Amino acid sequence: MKNIVSTKYLSQKAKKNKVLLIGKMYHEEGEKLLKENVDVSILHQPTKKEINQHIQDVAGVVVRYPNKLDKESIILAKNLLVITTSGRGTDAIDIPAATAKGIVVVNNPNLSTIPVSEHTIALILALAKNIAPLDKNVKNGNYLIRNNSYQIQLEGKTIGIVGLGNIGSKVAHKCNAAFCMRILAYDPYVLPSKAKKLGVTLVKDLNHLLSESDFVSLHPELNNETFEMIGKKELQKMKPTAFLINTSRGKVIREAELIVALREKWIAGAALDVFEPEPPSAQNLLYDFENVILSPHIAGVTAEASRKLALSAANQLLQVLRGKKPINIVNPEVWEGKNW
Repeated sequence: MKNIVSTKYLSQKAKKNKVLLIGKMYHEEGEKLLKENVDVSILHQPTKKEINQHIQDVAGVVVRYPNKLDKESIILAKNLLVITTSGRGTDAIDIPAATAKGIVVVNNPNLSTIPVSEHTIALILALAKNIAPLDKNVKNGNYLIRNNSYQIQLEGKTIGIVGLGNIGSKVAHKCNAAFCMRILAYDPYVLPSKAKKLGVTLVKDLNHLLSESDFVSLHPELNNETFEMIGKKELQKMKPTAFLINTSRGKVIREAELIVALREKWIAGAALDVFEPEPPSAQNLLYDFENVILSPHIAGVTAEASRKLALSAANQLLQVLRGKKPINIVNPEVWEGKNW
């Protein structure tokens, strides 16, 4: 990886700093790099009280989603210079609060693009081919399920992609190249030229995408515009034969209304890698549906990506502690306003 800092160049000043890990890093090599150069504390299953207690005298924090770092905790930090996410998403960190205190926030984009897009395709295929129920039936001795099972082909079907960023674009490419699917995309911030290059039809109306698609795959960032953007009205626009896939953030969907949609058969099924809260409750009603596939927010956590993410997070944190500018600053105004 090009941006990994060799430990022999790290300053002695950095070695004296304290760093707090709110949750373990994705890979042991990231933790090893930090432990070689700073004083590391790890909160494995942190409570709010523990975070508030430990953050007060640290210079750096690594936050692993779904753990949160809110305004209250950030205000308590006396020496904090840098907060880094474990992956790309920054919705677990109160960025305005960090910015107000002059704390640099960094993330690690593009390192999970391939694994999340692959996981999305795996979920689409599992839904289309009815994999989970077939597996369960065969293992329970019901081999004749083959006479009553319903599978569909992907070729010629329409996939609607909500959010045509790095991951959404990769999903579009794979669906086009591998399965010859018709691809619609809804993303108000993407230029038509990008969509055309990907072989995607960009639509201005989300409802049009929902009503036309056999699969709807969600890839937006979680923000004020996308918070609970898929609810009762949107689900009722979908075909009763269509499937919903979410590998973005749990709160993009109104989960209670998705459960109603599944129960009332407004849609054919769903596959979710993300929830709100995480982990989901042991009484979550999604567990009751055979046409729902669930995975534990693991789409981007392959062996290859985990190592890159952990090293990127550790490296950028150490760069800030050395007074060197990291490559992925979420709030660049903080860096420009400091005399490093």
